[in-house]
Amino acid sequence: MKKNIAILVGGNSEEKKISIKSGENFINNLDPDKYSGYLIIIKDKNADFINKKTLEKLNKKDFSLNQKGKKIKFNLIVILIHGSPGETGELCSYFESLKIPYSSSNEISSKLTFNKKKCNDYLREQDFTVPNSILNKKTDINIKYPCIVKPINSGSSFGVSKVNNPSKLNKAINLAKQYAQDFMIEEFIEGRELTCAVHNFSKEKLITLPLTEIISNNEIFDYNAKYLGQSNEITPANIEVEIADKIKNISIKAYDSLNLNGIVRFDFIVKKENPYIIEVNTIPGFSKESIVPQMINKSETDIKDFISELVEKTISHKRI
Repeated sequence: MKKNIAILVGGNSEEKKISIKSGENFINNLDPDKYSGYLIIIKDKNADFINKKTLEKLNKKDFSLNQKGKKIKFNLIVILIHGSPGETGELCSYFESLKIPYSSSNEISSKLTFNKKKCNDYLREQDFTVPNSILNKKTDINIKYPCIVKPINSGSSFGVSKVNNPSKLNKAINLAKQYAQDFMIEEFIEGRELTCAVHNFSKEKLITLPLTEIISNNEIFDYNAKYLGQSNEITPANIEVEIADKIKNISIKAYDSLNLNGIVRFDFIVKKENPYIIEVNTIPGFSKESIVPQMINKSETDIKDFISELVEKTISHKRI
């Protein structure tokens, strides 16, 4: 009998359109002989779950769908909501109460990693190398230019700016505050930008996918670079084996330290062979244009087989 898989997309953030593209690509690569996939969209702040195909609301009491008089219950929830209420961990306790496995990290880890400032501070305390940063201050004597200004809890580089001199700082802060109440000013690290994805779908150990190097046509890897083709993404990255191994080992250690689950992407800037973690993405994009599917395609695993591994591992995981 086929297993029913709910792929959650949409949400309340600026990333909802990207989330829907991620879900569509995921469901298109779901093995139809093994699974029945349902694209479930959250359209508003009331967190109503709606079957995207039929526009029918799900029963929130047990997260079920009535289809032609038959109740559909789900074996697994794949959360592909970038931002609230998916990447923030807000849905975790709900699915745990229903004893339905879900693909993301738990609520505590999700809340920590979604707050960029708290995540950086935690990683620094655990002896990982991260940029220095300050929260909600624009007159600190320690600010050096250029610097990065970003909202503390927004994805896809919405609201992120590189600031080259003090005259541009207020404009960058105002942009960041369009996406979050709090902003952070972060040390700018000059170097090569690379990203590493880690997952726990193997029984034996954590696995890393081929690294990607990002060469942006813009000053930073912003929204236009990510989604409008204004960058080159090279997979596998053409870097020295020693640096690649260092990035992979750091990513695995950070994954363990943060108590993460599923597939997670760690973004780095490498300065003088020293990798700085600049961001942790617990629900990375999965659209055709996204980096993780590119990594999977360059690995030894077909994307359909990879998704099947994800599904089976998550269903069998005894977290709840």
